[in-house]
Amino acid sequence: MPSSLTALGPCEDSQRLLEPFIAAVGDYALLLLDQDGHVLSWNRGAELISGYPAGEVLGRRLSCLYLPEDVAAGKAEYVLEVAFHSGRHEEIGERVRKNGSRFLANVLTTAIPGADGRPIGFGIIMRDITARPAEDLVKARAARLRSLIDTVLDTVVDGLVTIDSHGVIQSYNKACVSLFGYAVEEVLGRNVNMLMPAPDRGEHDRYASTTPETGMAKIIGAGREVMGRRKDGSTFPMELAVGELPQGGNQAFVGIIRDLTERREAEKQRDQLRQAQKMEAVGQLTGGLAHDFNNLLAIIIGNLDLLREIRQDDLVTEELVRDALESALRGADLTRRLLAFARLQPLQPERADINAVIGGIVKLLTRTLGENIAIELALSPTVWPVQIDRAQFEAAIANLATNARDAMPKGGTLLIDTRNGQLDEAYAAAHSEVIPGDYVVIELRDSGGGMPSEILARIFEPFFTTKEQGKGTGLGLSMVFGFMKQSGGHITVHSEPEKGTTFRLFLPRLDAVALVQGERSTKPAWRGGSETVLVVEDNAGLRRIVVRQLSEAGYHVLQAPDAAVAMGLIEGPVPIHLLLSDIVMPGDMDGRDLARAAARRRPAINVLLTSGFPDARIPGPGARSPGSRLLIKPYRKEELLRAVREAIDDPI
Repeated sequence: MPSSLTALGPCEDSQRLLEPFIAAVGDYALLLLDQDGHVLSWNRGAELISGYPAGEVLGRRLSCLYLPEDVAAGKAEYVLEVAFHSGRHEEIGERVRKNGSRFLANVLTTAIPGADGRPIGFGIIMRDITARPAEDLVKARAARLRSLIDTVLDTVVDGLVTIDSHGVIQSYNKACVSLFGYAVEEVLGRNVNMLMPAPDRGEHDRYASTTPETGMAKIIGAGREVMGRRKDGSTFPMELAVGELPQGGNQAFVGIIRDLTERREAEKQRDQLRQAQKMEAVGQLTGGLAHDFNNLLAIIIGNLDLLREIRQDDLVTEELVRDALESALRGADLTRRLLAFARLQPLQPERADINAVIGGIVKLLTRTLGENIAIELALSPTVWPVQIDRAQFEAAIANLATNARDAMPKGGTLLIDTRNGQLDEAYAAAHSEVIPGDYVVIELRDSGGGMPSEILARIFEPFFTTKEQGKGTGLGLSMVFGFMKQSGGHITVHSEPEKGTTFRLFLPRLDAVALVQGERSTKPAWRGGSETVLVVEDNAGLRRIVVRQLSEAGYHVLQAPDAAVAMGLIEGPVPIHLLLSDIVMPGDMDGRDLARAAARRRPAINVLLTSGFPDARIPGPGARSPGSRLLIKPYRKEELLRAVREAIDDPI
């Protein structure tokens, strides 16, 4: 060796030799590419092998060496992408010279890392192996096939993983990178159980350990739905199909993975929509039944009130009437519960401090629930004000607390929590009845036995109960459900067997609630009068009772079975001080139309409308005519007299 070489200085002087060495190599093509794949250097070996002088390729992409079909398939870009992500790519495949002839090449592409570890370019070593033995050609074709398979695997949308008989990952496509969050180099050579949560991980290990002994080619989750585990520890539902691959006498398996997250979410939303539609249909049915039932109860209650007055000195009759009247009033309470579920009950909303309301009702609950139920409060001092019907809200809390007590027969704890919260656009998109915005959250959590999913799905249905026959009506929770919906709120429930039950009530913050005026009054009974009242009611039995009650109170009463007859009286000469009309009537005009027509004919006439439907859900456009009051059926005699007197003395 010439002594002059020993005289070279520090290692950086080796750079003087590097470029001449690369340029002098003739058996290998040594190339440098920038990050985008443009040729930066082209040595003598590259010129000899390809036939291209350096001046014709520098600054160009390397696709000039690829077969036309490989260029069309984007193979040059694919090789660089694989090297970029995994550090290197090696293959044996055909290339094309400048003169169009083909040659077999062994090509190694290596990513060159920068200071931050990210690739800043690529180095390529290529050798012409056309003259090598036939077995090399077979290997080359196999490598080409493998490259083609890799390309296909990386373009499919489903995840594909291959493992050996010990569960060690051999390949892992791009879809898997998106599914699990692991890069290819993080999983190759590791056991596939890293992609599984417990208990699937343990079951897979047992299958893998017993397969060689039993000959069972089975992996946990084959042909069914399982859970996958991402790099961040989160899990997701996936469909896994597993097949066995012959591999030179060794066992290997391929798994095809499909993410079911979107499908499960879509199924959940469809179930919620079906449940909402079912509850809406049941609500309409129960509301209609309650309306008809109210008409029947109005006749029964009215006749009982009359009978009590007629036979007030008969003690036997008084006792019978009292019992019958109590039953009729219980029936009226039942219709109110049905209307509550159907969101048809009349509300009397008022501004309220929810903590104060809960604090007041807890005193009653403490006595009602018994000594073995401990009530714990966690009330936020900064909770927003709401607008609620206080009595209905207290009844809802009492219903939930009673259910909690029944779930804890041996005693337990009921936690009542209040806080401010928000339901965002994403939540509202998944729950069509929810309006996004600020809410006050009231949470009731018990330590009882909880409920299975099949019961949980039905708990808000009217008449559904898990209690013994005669122990409950099945309307308590349906009333809570209806009250929350009618109040513009939302209710959720979470429960698992032996883990207790949690109800969350969401009430809109006060400034987001439209004010609703209640119609009931708590004033004492009013006196009668001598004015003329026109009673319009298509139910003959109820009309007869109302006419009699008003007549006995001193009023002069006119009556009509429908709007057409009523208009004949209105257009007549007899003065009429009050129009008392049912809203829902047969014919071309309902009570609202009649009220408007009467006002045009007699501007000074007062109007009192009645209906078995509350104000908010009377069929047809609008609730009631301007200038009219509403009296909800069924009503007692004193309620009728009070409403008539108020409508005459204090018109709207």
